[in-house]
Amino acid sequence: MVKHHHKTVLCIGNDPVSLNLRCSLLKQHGWNAISSGSGHEGVILFGKEVVDGVVIDLDDDGAEAALITGELKRLRPARAVIILVTDASKLANGATQQANSVVMKSEEARELIGSLEGLFPAT
Repeated sequence: MVKHHHKTVLCIGNDPVSLNLRCSLLKQHGWNAISSGSGHEGVILFGKEVVDGVVIDLDDDGAEAALITGELKRLRPARAVIILVTDASKLANGATQQANSVVMKSEEARELIGSLEGLFPAT
């Protein structure tokens, strides 16, 4: 049975295929999901939409993820931000300091849902 979280997650990513799959995964698990194809666009959507949490997956060394996370936290400090990474040891310095959670992409399907459920229990 699908849990209904009644929470909206903004997915920010620069790979359209992964972004669509991630949003589909979240919707299958009872989340509302909206997507953004870039960090800049994501910050704009975050300012306009009612968003409970954010998942960031930007293919770089984490520098852009760190900047985007900092901006999101500046706008709404209480909002949860999860950063997806391929290799945490190669992230830019400080890329994950402001994030609520860091999830390895290889564990995404299981860990992402678990992280979100931990941050936002079903009602």
